Amino acid sequence: MEGREGSPSRQRRQTAIAACSLLLAGLLATGLVAATATFTSEAATPKRDVFPQDDTNTTGPVAGPMENESERPTDTAAENGTAAQSFAENDTSAPPAAAPPATDPQLVQGPDGNVTVAVAENQSVRAGDATPIALEVTNDGDRQATDVVVTVRTADGAVTFGPSTAPQTTRSIAIAELGSGDTETVDVEVAAARVDPGTYPLFASVQYRVDAESAADGADRDDADELNDDEEDKTVRTGGPTLLGIAVTESRSFDVTPVDDGIPVDSTGTYEVRIANEGEATVTGVVATVEAQPPLSSDSPTAYVGTLEPGDSKTARFALESSPDAVETTTSVTITLSHDTDTDGRTSAEPVPVPVTIVDDEDTDVDAAGPFAAVALVFVLAAIWWVRRR
Repeated sequence: MEGREGSPSRQRRQTAIAACSLLLAGLLATGLVAATATFTSEAATPKRDVFPQDDTNTTGPVAGPMENESERPTDTAAENGTAAQSFAENDTSAPPAAAPPATDPQLVQGPDGNVTVAVAENQSVRAGDATPIALEVTNDGDRQATDVVVTVRTADGAVTFGPSTAPQTTRSIAIAELGSGDTETVDVEVAAARVDPGTYPLFASVQYRVDAESAADGADRDDADELNDDEEDKTVRTGGPTLLGIAVTESRSFDVTPVDDGIPVDSTGTYEVRIANEGEATVTGVVATVEAQPPLSSDSPTAYVGTLEPGDSKTARFALESSPDAVETTTSVTITLSHDTDTDGRTSAEPVPVPVTIVDDEDTDVDAAGPFAAVALVFVLAAIWWVRRR
């Protein structure tokens, strides 16, 4: 009986020992897996030093944040500067910095240069026209100026450069050399917008070269020395900008008056206008252009007028056609006159509206048949007289 009772107790102990062994093995396996994962993560991701301190100073006291922040930037800057200097000394791949050429002329800037620009006397331009304006470039210095470049710029668009059809805002003129005390006159084509008469601004700037040595020092040089002159013996000077006043006078004046303004409904008629030059100057190459709006149209909208002396007038004729749906009324067409400028260009006057009368066909037919009826009546009376004489 005792042997039978001891047998279950032994089995329970064996079972407990086996369970403990399995639990211990499981714990060991779990710890081994965790340790392997941690080692792999540390090997894949390098550590960052959170506190950038000297590794050898591990036994000393740890400095506070304020102390480290006040001392560390100086050491870091010094280390970076030393490293950058060492890198710059050892780096042979980068090209050396280009030194400025020794022959570049010296640039001297000043508003009051020795070379000045002014508008010549009695210079003006008509509003809406273009004409050459004479500018006087004078060397007031005691040295010869070479490579003179005069640049003029517009201020507000009232006056521009070039023809009126293609205005420009700047214009440059070059002068090879200008001796001391000399004056050179240059022409600039100036165009004026249709503005009120008055004086309008331009700005002129000058750039030129002068000898670096004075004229007295260079007087005894021989030809060989003159041939050996370099760009380094020249000094570049500038002057300006200088305010220039351009006089703008009244635009050319024309008078446009209709002569025969009747156009029949659904028919073609000749429209005539008289063009007079009311200005004080002769105008050449005058061309009149008509612009018609429905119900009127024109297949030949241009008429050549030619030259108009002051006070002269000429007649321009246009073929106008009215549409079938036109009614008797008074409308208008626009006449634009273009002419030559003083610079061999072309410009146009302001368009002028002139009246046109659209009349009924019946009125036109009666008016047109009147002369024929009169001639027919003469023939009838002559025939009666001849019959009676017989």
